[in-house]
Amino acid sequence: MTKLFAFLGLSPTQEERELLKHLREEQASTMRVVGRGTLKMDASAARSTQKSRDFVEKIDALVR
Repeated sequence: MTKLFAFLGLSPTQEERELLKHLREEQASTMRVVGRGTLKMDASAARSTQKSRDFVEKIDALVR
């Protein structure tokens, strides 16, 4: 059955599985699917991620 889903393109690829795993982690736990292709995430949670903090530091260095 899973081979049929894979053949029809209905089962996630390995890359999609890894993305789903990442989205389920704590750092992205406030993400919710709102509509088709639309994600909603709490702004404070987005700013508190390590990636966001690194980005802000890089921007501060460029602006100064």
